[in-house]
Amino acid sequence: MTPGDWKRWYEAERAALGERVLEALVAGAPDVRVSPGGALVFPHARLRDCGSQVAAVARAVVESGAETVVALGVLHGGGTAPPAEVAAAKAGDAAALARLRRVHGPGVPGDAGLWRDEFSLDNFRTLVAVAASRAGRRAPRLVVRFPYLVGTDPASLPGLEALRIPDAVLVATTDPAHHGHGYGTPPDAMIDDAEPSSAHRVHIAIRRAFDHLARRQFRAFLMQCDEWKSDFRDTGPAMTALLDGPLAARIHDLRLVDYSDVLAAPRPTWVAAALAEFAPERK
Repeated sequence: MTPGDWKRWYEAERAALGERVLEALVAGAPDVRVSPGGALVFPHARLRDCGSQVAAVARAVVESGAETVVALGVLHGGGTAPPAEVAAAKAGDAAALARLRRVHGPGVPGDAGLWRDEFSLDNFRTLVAVAASRAGRRAPRLVVRFPYLVGTDPASLPGLEALRIPDAVLVATTDPAHHGHGYGTPPDAMIDDAEPSSAHRVHIAIRRAFDHLARRQFRAFLMQCDEWKSDFRDTGPAMTALLDGPLAARIHDLRLVDYSDVLAAPRPTWVAAALAEFAPERK
């Protein structure tokens, strides 16, 4: 499925769930808070299974009273960029890198609109509106951005410094693992999401990756991303580059979300969904 296909799929899921279910997700979401100098992390998997995680962050940013939220989304597959150009950029082609390695998004100077079919922030944007309506508040302004091809030197990413907005809340999205038959996992490495111990095993692996990221050990973090097919490889380093000082990562909730039906693949075929935060390390 293309990003555009996924965008339509999640739009249909929201419509099928309906306004009452979306309101219930916000009302029953876990209680998390925006930490000064920190960031909240939420998934973009199916709302049926992890919507409360997304709703928790949506409610937190509304309750924070912040006027502006910087939301870092995943630009899956380079968006609408030609696949050949994406491959060239990943291979180090200077011209392709100059076009693609940057912060993309609406209102960015020189933006080519490669994000127009992207879906990774759609559920969050919807739930922010729901949370604001329930609270009787005006929804914060969302600055939606998609860092791409960040690599191990996020500070050099064109457009990143423009996201240092005073008093803005920072959030980012990721599904930190894609696993199983539908994602090309070797048979001898399969983890059965139906096994009670599997979620704990995955939690340990994702926590290790998040700890590398919190310490800004970007090379080790990207190796973990490759191992678990994580799409945090761009939003994660960009997020920590926008935060100052030593950080600590905390996973509030992690679930394994079955996608075998969506991808018409045998089980196990699952995505990890995490509600997490990166906050200044306590001394």
